[in-house]
Amino acid sequence: MRDPISEFLHSPRTCLLLVSPNIQKLADKIDELLVLYDYPCLSIGRALSEALLFTLPKHRPHTANQWIRRQVSEMTPGPILITRMTLLFHPSLELDPLRLMRDVSRRTRMIVAWPGNCADNVLSYAVPDHAHYRTWREPQIPIAYLTQDE
Repeated sequence: MRDPISEFLHSPRTCLLLVSPNIQKLADKIDELLVLYDYPCLSIGRALSEALLFTLPKHRPHTANQWIRRQVSEMTPGPILITRMTLLFHPSLELDPLRLMRDVSRRTRMIVAWPGNCADNVLSYAVPDHAHYRTWREPQIPIAYLTQDE
């Protein structure tokens, strides 16, 4: 079996989701990629929350969308690593994080640490008991599911 990350890096694909419900496993894999490849990393959480801090709630969806697009475009051509993206799933931002990742990856290749699951061609964010749990059928994006032994 081929390594999905190596396969992605040697393909014309522009985005790969690293998926696991285990946040620590995702962080460890990103750290491993940083050591191996020294790719730039965009940690979304704190930086986006600071960008939204003085934004009126009704303007936050647009501001968040534009912020992500601007940050990623500044890192073109990539690959870049996207981490700590849980804020993108907050309902108040009215974003579709999967669509956003597909869209911004058209210009900048990226590997995205996705906290969730993938089974039977259904991608999820978080676990079913989580308040912001979401699912996408047939995500149409390459996915590397991190198993227990990775």
